[in-house]
Amino acid sequence: MGHSIQIKEAVLQKVLSGNKTHDEISKEFGIGRSTIGKWLREYRKGGNINLTSKKKRPRDWTSEERVSALLATGSMSSEESASWCRKNGIFIHHLKQWRQDAVSGMATDFKRQASVIETQLRRENSALKKDLSRKEKALAETAALLVLKKKAQAIWGEPEDD
Repeated sequence: MGHSIQIKEAVLQKVLSGNKTHDEISKEFGIGRSTIGKWLREYRKGGNINLTSKKKRPRDWTSEERVSALLATGSMSSEESASWCRKNGIFIHHLKQWRQDAVSGMATDFKRQASVIETQLRRENSALKKDLSRKEKALAETAALLVLKKKAQAIWGEPEDD
C-alpha cells in the first residue's frame, strides 16, 4: 500500500521531533515500525534536509563530542534541543542517555576515587601506628636506661673522671 508524501512527511516530522517513540508514532498513524525505519533511512540518505551533518551514528560519538552536545543543549528549550539534534543526526533520547551515563560515570568515578583514598589513608595510618610503636619502645628503653643509671649512681656514687 502506497502512502502519500504528506503522510511520510508527517510521520518523519514526528519521529525527528524526538518527543514520541517509534511505537507510539506507528500506532498513531497505523504504519508499521519497519516502514517508519525504512522512511527514516531513505530520508537520511537523500532527504531534502541533511539530517546527519556529522555522517556518523550516535554510538560512534566520542565522549568529548557527547559532553560537548550536552553542554550545547543544556540551556536550550525542548524545541531548540530537538532542532539541534536533527541538525546533528541524533535524537533527544540520545542526549538523555548520555546525560544519565555521564552522571552515573561521575558517581562511579567518585566511588572509585573514594576507595583509592580510603586505601591510601589506611596504609598511611598503619605506617604511622608502626612508627609510633617503634618510637614508644625506644622512649621506654631510654627511660629504663635512665632509671638504671640513676640507681647505679645512688649505689656507687658519681663516676670519677680521671
